[in-house]
Amino acid sequence: MRSAALIFAVLAVSSGVAAAQVAPGPEEAATERPEALQQQAPPAQTPPQAPISETYLDEPHDFLSRKLEEYARRLDDFFSEPNRAYDSTGSTVQIRAHVNLVDRGPDERRIDLRANVSLPNTEDRLKLILQRGLEAATQTAAERDIRSAAQASQALPPAVPPDNNYYLGLKAFVAETLHATFSVESGIKLVRPLDPYVRLRVFRDFVFFPWAIRFSETPLWKYSEDSSAASEIAALRPLSEEWQLRLTSRATWRSTTTYFDLTQIVSLYYTPDKRTAYTLDLGAFAPSDRDVALSAYSVSLRARRLIYRDWLYLEITPQVLYREANRYRPENSLMLQLETLFGDRYLRH
Repeated sequence: MRSAALIFAVLAVSSGVAAAQVAPGPEEAATERPEALQQQAPPAQTPPQAPISETYLDEPHDFLSRKLEEYARRLDDFFSEPNRAYDSTGSTVQIRAHVNLVDRGPDERRIDLRANVSLPNTEDRLKLILQRGLEAATQTAAERDIRSAAQASQALPPAVPPDNNYYLGLKAFVAETLHATFSVESGIKLVRPLDPYVRLRVFRDFVFFPWAIRFSETPLWKYSEDSSAASEIAALRPLSEEWQLRLTSRATWRSTTTYFDLTQIVSLYYTPDKRTAYTLDLGAFAPSDRDVALSAYSVSLRARRLIYRDWLYLEITPQVLYREANRYRPENSLMLQLETLFGDRYLRH
């Protein structure tokens, strides 16, 4: 009996030692339990990621779109496009002195002053505008040139007399909604009789690579001539590093004539370097009322050169005008222009 009891005692002690070696202690159990729970817990959910194809497509598209918009803005700044300068921020003063030599007509010599001055502490939201002629501020450079040639040859319609008066106005950027910019401007003519005016403007830029497109609408009310509205679409497409194509369509309605003045301009730009650029403009102009013989076509070549730093330009523009009133006989003209720009961006740093 004693031997049997001894055997049972030895077996009990050996099984307890084995159990102590196999079973984890309190500290070991505490360290091992989280691992077990971590293995049993469901895997953490990661946020959904865009498909790889979308990433590879969107990033280069956004990059090229930004570059195209910057390029369009830089090209218009070089050519001093009136409508782009009117919509730009910052303060700029422009003096343009030009001589227009017209074949079989009186020569034209004129100095134009235009100023867009941002008022202090307004963060470019409020600007003082000085301009010669109201419609010239939002016309394209090609349309400005054809208007100048038509004015020199007395080809403008009688209901739209040349406007060489200076106007002083206050312009406010009202809002930027849905990527569109709204502005309102009000002022008066600086000679008697005083002629108040109010102008609204909305424009939006789109980039459908490789096209950069701007839509703009400009209603204008002037006390002496009632109301008008100009709608414009301009599309720019780079063809290479040096060649660019622009298509501009414009329709201007006036209550004094009750018809639209339609304009279509095709421009081909060539920029061999940063200081020189050439533009070939083909323009077609016609009223929507075919009873008025005012249709005209033009071919012009503008050569523009930055001759000193970044604020003094020389421009030469030979032009041929074909008017319906003159049985489409060619009328030649040559414009020489010197342009000076002032502002903070043109300071020597």
